[in-house]
Amino acid sequence: MKQFAWDYKDEVKPLKPYWNMCVGSCHGTTALRQDYREQLEKCQRELGFRYVRFHGLFDDDMSVLTRPMMGAKDEWVVSFTNADSVFDFLLSINMKPFVEIGFMPEALKSKETTIFHYKGNTSRPASYERWDWLIRLFAEHLTERYGLGEVRQWFFEVWNEPNLGGPDSPFGFWADTMEEYFNLYSHTARALKAVDERLKVGGPATSNNSWIPEFLEYCKKTGTPVDFVSTHHYPTDVVLGYGVEDSQNFMTPEEGESVEDFLERRKEQHKRLWEKVDRGVLTQMTQKAVKEAGGLPVYYTEWNSGAGIASDGPFGSSFILKTIMDSVDLAEGYSYWTFSDIFEEGGMPYKPFHGGFGLLNLQGIPKASYRAFQLLNKLGDERYVRAGAQGTVDVYGIRKNACQAVQFLAVNHHSLLHEIREEEIEIRLTGAAPVKAAVERLDETHGNALACWQGMGEPDYPDRAQLALLEAASYTKEETMEINDGTITLTLPPMGAALITMYL
Repeated sequence: MKQFAWDYKDEVKPLKPYWNMCVGSCHGTTALRQDYREQLEKCQRELGFRYVRFHGLFDDDMSVLTRPMMGAKDEWVVSFTNADSVFDFLLSINMKPFVEIGFMPEALKSKETTIFHYKGNTSRPASYERWDWLIRLFAEHLTERYGLGEVRQWFFEVWNEPNLGGPDSPFGFWADTMEEYFNLYSHTARALKAVDERLKVGGPATSNNSWIPEFLEYCKKTGTPVDFVSTHHYPTDVVLGYGVEDSQNFMTPEEGESVEDFLERRKEQHKRLWEKVDRGVLTQMTQKAVKEAGGLPVYYTEWNSGAGIASDGPFGSSFILKTIMDSVDLAEGYSYWTFSDIFEEGGMPYKPFHGGFGLLNLQGIPKASYRAFQLLNKLGDERYVRAGAQGTVDVYGIRKNACQAVQFLAVNHHSLLHEIREEEIEIRLTGAAPVKAAVERLDETHGNALACWQGMGEPDYPDRAQLALLEAASYTKEETMEINDGTITLTLPPMGAALITMYL
């Protein structure tokens, strides 16, 4: 049995809910869908997300900048109608946009390179003069429509993961060099600031903490404005070649390798990725990024386990809980990627559970990951500085002063392809006299709609009765538990979590 103990008077610090600062979604045009809007409103209401970030604001399916069908070559049509519809909706549900500026409108493209099913163009602008004009026009429209006081609370992030790709790569988000991205950033930041100096702009929006020192050095050298650092990370990044010595960027095919062979090699690599993934790797990456940011606020505008079908169940929820609690007081904000499986980067999925990024599945059924965020939102406002860690078990102590209680969040988590077992734990609180205790569990048999779906034969298109069963299986509940002299014991299954509340 693993034993953990706290005294009520142990040192505490404020617990800031940085985990619900922002959430990601599929590209902008999906925000015009009714089911997308219903799911996002549910997430805002129940999980408290304050901002949302998505790709593709300037893609042609949003019609921001197009050429008239019968017009002259130098004619342009600008329409913010779809963008306004999205932003109006966000404000109506008490959310704000974390504006990702990209991809390149077809009317301004310099290359034919695209990404995803919806063909976002990944090239630099053919004319920076026209790009600057578009950005200024966009910012002027926003401030006129929503007011400076409102738009100054938004964030403007330039592009998405420009470190993935390159001028000669058929893959990735940016079909150019690092230096050219910095040029794009400079033009964009200066155009925004020309409208209002207090608009918040940042980057480099890279994967795996990449380019942060180089980006900030460029901004310092050229006097380019930057208000925050944004980057992304996934636990498998470190073994896919990003910044790892003597390794290869996974977006780069080997010399002479066909697309088919590249994809097959990637498939084989993916089967073994988790063998080298440390269970606390995202916290290590965050510490590195914060240090490199040199005092600027850091926002992780994408993070997820990226673990396939395992992320839809208890692995996904335990991963979230451990990552968030281990990374407290590092980044200013986290943006989980994404709130919903309404997500069509590879085309719209059809299976209710398929390892999608979302907290909610296609039909709006909460996954275990969704319930993890609900547990986090039930935590009090002070955390004990000292956490407990033994083997694969971590226990975090929290004071919930509003209801005179002490909470303990216990998590039994390990990376995939690593040994993990059921654990018996004991938690003892001294210096106070709890009168009762309760527990809310999240594991294989609690809050796990994935297991329910698998048990019903994994239907591709569940009927209403099956959806009702999945919804019911997704819930957790608080149950009373025995407490003796401030001590409780419980069993944590592999990848299981439990929120214990001791009422004083």
